[in-house]
Amino acid sequence: MTTTAQPTIVQATSAADFLGLIPALIGYTPTRSIVVVPFRGNHTAGAARFDLNEDTDPQALASTITGIVCRIPDARAVAVVIYTDQDGHTTRPIIGALLDRATECGFGIKDALYVARDGWGSALTDEQPHPLTEINSALAAGRATTGDQHSGTEIPAPDEDRLEAVLAAFEDFGLADVAETDWVALAEVAATTRPEEIDPFDAASLIFALSRPSLRDIAIVQWATDEHGGERAAEAQAGWEHGEEYPTDLASIMWGDAPRPDARRLQSALATVRHLTALAPQPLRAGLLATIAWLSWALGHSTHADAYARQALTIEPGHGLSEIVASFVQAGHLPRWAFER
Repeated sequence: MTTTAQPTIVQATSAADFLGLIPALIGYTPTRSIVVVPFRGNHTAGAARFDLNEDTDPQALASTITGIVCRIPDARAVAVVIYTDQDGHTTRPIIGALLDRATECGFGIKDALYVARDGWGSALTDEQPHPLTEINSALAAGRATTGDQHSGTEIPAPDEDRLEAVLAAFEDFGLADVAETDWVALAEVAATTRPEEIDPFDAASLIFALSRPSLRDIAIVQWATDEHGGERAAEAQAGWEHGEEYPTDLASIMWGDAPRPDARRLQSALATVRHLTALAPQPLRAGLLATIAWLSWALGHSTHADAYARQALTIEPGHGLSEIVASFVQAGHLPRWAFER
């Protein structure tokens, strides 16, 4: 599942226009998916994408989707688009279940569309499918869209000189460096510096930190708040290791039950950790991939989060944070801030 919560004015006068805008609204062209677009009046309230598999239970998925839409403040109507590699008529059972559930919950229906191998159309009419070439993608011109929902989950290949420099620094990293490093300051570097400009020794230190659950969690809290939040998280971690109770407000960040983070900090941290993962020794990558998974989930990209979590679990079966993020995605659990205006 993928979500986007940015308000967008959809200047579409027809279903073909609206379908052309969907990739721009969510950032890619979905495949084998259901995209639900809630509306506040005539304005969209973001969008949510759900996987559509051969074994999908229409009733269960309809309940899950409607439950999520119910959490969006002031949403009064929805538009539904199903993307399938089968013919359009095969979408009617899932569309019917979803529209029935949405209507029961008091939502108006803007439209229920499909994009299939035999064309596109509306499930609200008996019209034959229209040619896919009629979808008006011109309205989305200039908006960033890349691939489908799975695009971008590959870790990029590192620059060879950069790789050599960071691995050399990592080999020199020792216990004395662990004791002397200001991990909060280093986490701030990760959120405020272009990845390729991070000093090789700092990069090696960050790789070590993100492979250690306690240091990783401090960094995550800091990226979701600020440097002071990182200092609080470091103090809380030290206290917890001595038997003290971990502060609820800090713990709630990890579960997504906290005020909305600054997306720019999370995106910057995500870019940095992806860069570091390409430089990290293979046995240490699980912790970094789990961190990417959490950051992706926090940014509303649950499909990416699941992919990264599974990559981590391939390296280290049973990896804690990876299993947590994977369970979030499986349960359709989104951070609270995904529903905030």
